[in-house]
Amino acid sequence: MKYRDVVQFEPISTVIQLRDAGAESAARRLVETYVISERMANQIAGVVIPQLRFDVPRDNKGVLIVGNYGTGKSHLMSVLSAVAEYPDLAADLSNDTVREAAASIAGRFKVLRIEIGAVSSSLRDIVVRELEEALREWGTPYTFPPANELTNNKDALAGAVAALRERYPDHGLMLVVDELLDFLRARHEQELILDLGFLRELGEVAALAPFRFIGGLQETLFDSPRFNFVAEQLRRVRDRFEQVIIGRQDIAYVVANRILRKNDEQKARIIEHLRPYTPLYDRMAERMDEYAQLFPIHPAYVDTFQHVVVTEKREVLRTFSQAVAGLLDRDVPSDQTGLISFDHYWDVLRDNPSMKTYPEVAEVLEKGHVLDQRVSQGYTRRALTPIALRIVHALGVHRLTTGDITTPIGLTPEELRDGLCLYVPTPEASAEFLLGQVRVALREIVKTVSGQYISHNDGNDQYYLDLKKDVDFDARIDERGESLDRNDLNRYFFDSLREILDLDTSTYVSGHKIWFSELPWLEHKVTRPGYLFFGAPDERSTAQPPRDFYVYLLPPGHDRAWRDEERADEVIFTLGGLDDAFDAILRRYAGARALENESASHRTVYGDKAARQRTCLVQWVNTHLVEHLEVGYQGVWKRASAVLPRAASSASATIEDFIRVVAGTLLAPHFADHYAGYPRFTRLAQPMTEAARPGNATEAIAQIAGRPATHLGTAVLDGLQLLGENTTVDPGGSPYALALLRRLGEKSDNQVVNRGEIIEIVAGGVDRPVEKDLSHKLEPEWIAVTLVALVHHGDITLTLNGKETLDAGSVDRAATMNVETIANFQHYGRPRQLPMHTWVSIFERLGLQSALVKDETKRDQAVRELVARVQHELSRVVSLQGIMGRGLQLWNEPVFTDNFQMRAEGGAVVGIVSDGELLL
Repeated sequence: MKYRDVVQFEPISTVIQLRDAGAESAARRLVETYVISERMANQIAGVVIPQLRFDVPRDNKGVLIVGNYGTGKSHLMSVLSAVAEYPDLAADLSNDTVREAAASIAGRFKVLRIEIGAVSSSLRDIVVRELEEALREWGTPYTFPPANELTNNKDALAGAVAALRERYPDHGLMLVVDELLDFLRARHEQELILDLGFLRELGEVAALAPFRFIGGLQETLFDSPRFNFVAEQLRRVRDRFEQVIIGRQDIAYVVANRILRKNDEQKARIIEHLRPYTPLYDRMAERMDEYAQLFPIHPAYVDTFQHVVVTEKREVLRTFSQAVAGLLDRDVPSDQTGLISFDHYWDVLRDNPSMKTYPEVAEVLEKGHVLDQRVSQGYTRRALTPIALRIVHALGVHRLTTGDITTPIGLTPEELRDGLCLYVPTPEASAEFLLGQVRVALREIVKTVSGQYISHNDGNDQYYLDLKKDVDFDARIDERGESLDRNDLNRYFFDSLREILDLDTSTYVSGHKIWFSELPWLEHKVTRPGYLFFGAPDERSTAQPPRDFYVYLLPPGHDRAWRDEERADEVIFTLGGLDDAFDAILRRYAGARALENESASHRTVYGDKAARQRTCLVQWVNTHLVEHLEVGYQGVWKRASAVLPRAASSASATIEDFIRVVAGTLLAPHFADHYAGYPRFTRLAQPMTEAARPGNATEAIAQIAGRPATHLGTAVLDGLQLLGENTTVDPGGSPYALALLRRLGEKSDNQVVNRGEIIEIVAGGVDRPVEKDLSHKLEPEWIAVTLVALVHHGDITLTLNGKETLDAGSVDRAATMNVETIANFQHYGRPRQLPMHTWVSIFERLGLQSALVKDETKRDQAVRELVARVQHELSRVVSLQGIMGRGLQLWNEPVFTDNFQMRAEGGAVVGIVSDGELLL
């Protein structure tokens, strides 16, 4: 009995191309030959088709078909698109449930199929170009606006659908894209972020228009460690897609019902062949129907194949097909089962050179090859050599199923016996005897290789390939580092530089290496706000709102063309004159980081190596950066160390400080031009930051309002020139106060100055707008301090919120107010006029010249004379109180005979008491 006698073999020898479904005859063949498991039928009918329908309103999403190479992913996508395009093909579907569900989408779409190859275009450019061509062929031409003219792509996609439906009102538009993962994997970080954003929009537009998207992936995009650095973008994409994963059951069903079909007679012959071996293998009898359906593929081969997690191009169906094709003309062995199990995959891996490009697969193949050679040449039990080699191959394949290839997980002798259907001639059909022979074979393998590369766990009786011995991690890191291109090296360099400069992991603009930053303006003892970029000046437009400066750090070996516009607010740093030593350090660090991200087995080891290489990189930066750092400002390039005197350069405590001081020094003239007349807070020990300004302004206001003086408060008042002699508050010499008074002087007596007349919004902001005053570009906090000083001096009254007003008599309330409340004042105006008639009467009754109070130029003198006269009168009152308290006498006799007492309060007589009785 030959294998072809019991199998209706239908080989899968070619790779299905998605575009094949564009022709109706080929599409029909694809639909007719697609076999559907019960699980996949539920997925298609319950998940995919409801998302593709547009006749029933719902929150539609895109669909992603996930399946490794050779699992039927492209076939499924071709079938879905063919049924959607050609109305008659739904009837050719082999599954009743799917056939019934597919009727709702049959022939309802114009379909565009795209297979992305090795191209450098963006995902948007590829899709738009193909869509425009397809729409032109369908007689519904549509031109997409350029990307730089759009705020989103969804409206443009919806517009394309609308153009299509003008001619085909009953049709939707379906876009099917295969090999999406390979394309995304080849994109650089910034390109990938844009591609993922467009992919998200392809999913979102399904809820807005009869536009449906189906994408094909070799593995689930959202759980891949390769894309950890864009996790946030992936999360947003995931929300707009449904995933359909081709699983083990689906593959087994295809193998049994497509590649290895059998009629009842053939199944009976297979069962008859296998039945004698059921006593040797656990559960073979119970699973006999499955063994017969998959024959000659062992069910364990399907299970194990699905768990091989390291390699991607597994091509499961073609692997099974090729394995069976080589057996068709052979006789089914009469002395053993004749099943092909997962040890067969070892030869497939070994004979495929591309598999060795994966470091972990190459390592397993290398160590497995050593074991294979030693067993072949030195195995002492020659009768057991065939099963010993199968065991070595099976352990090698199983090593690739554990995720971490160093995990001490393997297979027990029972699992090897049953999973491989190992067989040696036995005196009796005994599973225990056969198991004993397998144990002997395993012990002899360990002995033959002297325990190298294979270990046994006594706790669970598992044997496994132990790859921890003789692993040259450093060599692998060097190899990986050499394979990285300049963009990858730059990305890892920037990751290290971000840590060196103590920058947040979250950037100012999502998806861009931009951070909010401050530079010292040493002459004025303040910092100026701006941006720090990892990249070239052509990324400036991504940072909003505009700030005072833009500092760029170019990566080593930056070779992308960019234009220096020589702006006064831009400083550009780069590393020049780098030697091979730096390149070697960077490549070792980048190689270790890359392997840390890619390795499923040695992630911790590579992580530790990366940490050590980062230390080396930091040491190099701390030691050599000053001598290699070059800086460009307005077209002039020089060594950064030449910008500062030697003392200032060496005094910089960190690289971050050095870069900040160099940039601040170069930009100081720009700051001076842009902020002419800005205050100098020379009493401060360190430049005042943006975050410190509100607190320092609060200290100054409290000091004006009567609180004890502080160093910070005095420093602010001094910088704003609001201090007079003996550090008293006197705004008379402050140009900032005088500017506010001049603006008030331009108003009539009963008019006020509104906030918008002295403070303007110069830019929008993330949390709040950026505001400056019109005369000296002061921040609102400094205007608040100056206004409170003017209130204290009696020059103005300040209305805060339309209800509360501060004047010279109530300025002490400012000490308890938030500086933001004062800075958001409503308006300020002149103090109320004096009640002149009352003050003239007071002056006349006190015997003072009333003209002094009438003349505004002599009021200071009027106040001084009034104070002197009041003090004189108070002295007389105190003297009279003493005399009256002792009693008035004339020639040593009391003037009043009764016991009079005068009651005085506050210097005034309020009553006269005689013998305890109140008379007055």
